[in-house]
Amino acid sequence: MAIVSQGPTAVPPRGEPAQRYTDCGWNHSSSKMAMLERARAIIRHEAAALETLSNRIDEHICTLADYILSSTGTVVVCGIGKSRLVGERISAILASTGTRSITLDPVDGLHGDLGRVCAGDVILALSNSGETAELLQLVRAVRQIPVTVAAITGRATSPLAQAADMVLDIGPMREACALGLAPTTSMTAMAAMGDALALVLQERRGFTREDFARLHPGGSLGRELMRVRDLMWPLESMPVVRPDTSLSLALLSICRASQKLGVAAVVGEGCKVTGIFIGESIGRLVERGAIPDLDDPVERHMQQPASISWDAFVNQAEQLFRQHEIELMAVHDDQDKFVGLICRQEFLKPSAITLMNPRTTGEHSRHGLGIGPLAGSRIRAGLR
Repeated sequence: MAIVSQGPTAVPPRGEPAQRYTDCGWNHSSSKMAMLERARAIIRHEAAALETLSNRIDEHICTLADYILSSTGTVVVCGIGKSRLVGERISAILASTGTRSITLDPVDGLHGDLGRVCAGDVILALSNSGETAELLQLVRAVRQIPVTVAAITGRATSPLAQAADMVLDIGPMREACALGLAPTTSMTAMAAMGDALALVLQERRGFTREDFARLHPGGSLGRELMRVRDLMWPLESMPVVRPDTSLSLALLSICRASQKLGVAAVVGEGCKVTGIFIGESIGRLVERGAIPDLDDPVERHMQQPASISWDAFVNQAEQLFRQHEIELMAVHDDQDKFVGLICRQEFLKPSAITLMNPRTTGEHSRHGLGIGPLAGSRIRAGLR
């Protein structure tokens, strides 16, 4: 039986009612398969174009990379239309991998924003045809400033290529568009050339994971590269008591602390930390009806939590928390000296990384036995 579908409304001549058109005899299943195969063919086409580009690329990219490395200026990426969008991506990759970069719209540049360009900068001009009028005008205008002009283009003999000091030629690209018009394959190749340049620069600079983390403090990338020391509660932020301090005074110290963490460090002879006192543990005893003697020395109620290096990555700490089913760990430095605590709740949610760090916030909660970010949870510190 023929499939009849309610089609979109046809646009009628002025004054006439709109009409509906229908598609009859249309096989939905075969059409989906045809679309899927076409989508796969487009990806194969662009993949083949990138393979061709990898064979075409030559030492000009090395020359440009060496020049940028020796320069103290900024890489200013320029383009019009789709090339501008690709340029924004290239500039972002450059900046996030250690190469200072900005974007400049050629039209804006011709109307005052040329003031953003300084002597010693590198202009990276993008145009597949190499004939974009506004871009060519900009290149001519920046010649009054001592800058170097590099171009990424699909035509090595184009006006842009002839005007540039260095050229990265992506070669002629047959677009994946059935009409051969929409800039698809050429933009993929241009972006890949930009990636190659940015990542070669990254490696030549010796850009490390630590450098990457410094530039990516937020999001999942920043979270993955954060160190324990970035999230820990430093020793100086928590109250300190002696092993023979009474339970009542220890609880009072926790309540009066400027940072409501709910814990106190127990420090013995030679200023050595001998354990951690968790105020919430007393609250659990009270809940069970086992009211402790408030004159007891705090050392009877302290814990010795598992320990982790402050140089460990946050995801390593999270693995230990899961593995040992604990919520709190001591943090030690390179000399195995106790320097703070890290609580699992500090990074259960990415949005809490900044908000819950006691070095950047005020009070977490009001006074009480269940104080601070530990309140309300059944804390296990992983006794060693």
